Amino acid sequence: MNDSSLYDSLREGDVDSCYRFADKASQGGEELVRYLNTILHFSVSINWNNDIKEHPVIIINSIKNIISDNLNKPSKPLLYYCAKILIKSKIRDDNKYLDQIQNNSTRSSVFVGDLEDAVQSNDWGKAKLFAGEIYLASDRSRAVIDAIADIGLQNIEDNGVYIFHLLRAFHFKQEKSQIWSYACCLINMLKLGSIPEPHSRQDTNPENIFDHIVSQNNFDLLIKYMAVYRIWNGEYVRQNSYNREISNWISSKKSLFASSKIKEPIEVENDIGMNYIEIAEKIIAQEQVSRITEKITLLEAIRHINKIKPDKNLSYYTSRLI
Repeated sequence: MNDSSLYDSLREGDVDSCYRFADKASQGGEELVRYLNTILHFSVSINWNNDIKEHPVIIINSIKNIISDNLNKPSKPLLYYCAKILIKSKIRDDNKYLDQIQNNSTRSSVFVGDLEDAVQSNDWGKAKLFAGEIYLASDRSRAVIDAIADIGLQNIEDNGVYIFHLLRAFHFKQEKSQIWSYACCLINMLKLGSIPEPHSRQDTNPENIFDHIVSQNNFDLLIKYMAVYRIWNGEYVRQNSYNREISNWISSKKSLFASSKIKEPIEVENDIGMNYIEIAEKIIAQEQVSRITEKITLLEAIRHINKIKPDKNLSYYTSRLI
């Protein structure tokens, strides 16, 4: 079995074939890695024009992390669900931009600033061409992904969660042949919103407001916060620029808590257990599609919090997942 076979089965809508790949992946090992990598690659290749918060890469990367809790017996329902939400999706033709650049470009140098200017002026045709030039000039390296993500984080409120999950999805295998698909996915999603000018660095960091955020009992806020918290603690080439934008976003949230004390955690009876795989399976079985991404993404964020700060009371959030 190879990447293209599963990829083609997804594109052609061959449900039985896709589920056979999922069955193989449920045995773990290299079949699981290959399955998840192809599913993630396909998710960033689809021509998605809906809400950025619902982009499939977000939920699939979250499920990928949750599945890792039992690599000996990966969850079939979760593997099936990843394929189900992608089957027969329309795929972009990203290579036409590379062909156009190689055939017509006469530029002797390429600057990230040109890409930034094109994005700021909403000239997305030029943005994609400049991104392609950067990609080709850098020997098809991941530098183009990092550059576009850097620009996208100038609007963390809209793009932060999506960019975090896309960066982590690519990091899973970092296949050089998939870089351009991830770059084009970034551009296609960023054009759905606005990109402000770069912000100034603030003297703060995510750790400063951790308890305040958790105590707000706000699903959307916690999901966004944990995305930037994890980017902040990453090891990215553009980490300094990423953290500049995150510090500004964090500073904007500090005003919400300036005059209030941290709320005492709400005690909730009959809190669900912490088997994240079982919880995820129940969510995809019971919820309407419009709520699944939010709840699975929240579940994955809670899972990470419990790993790094096991003393936090998250019962308000966990009790409302199902």
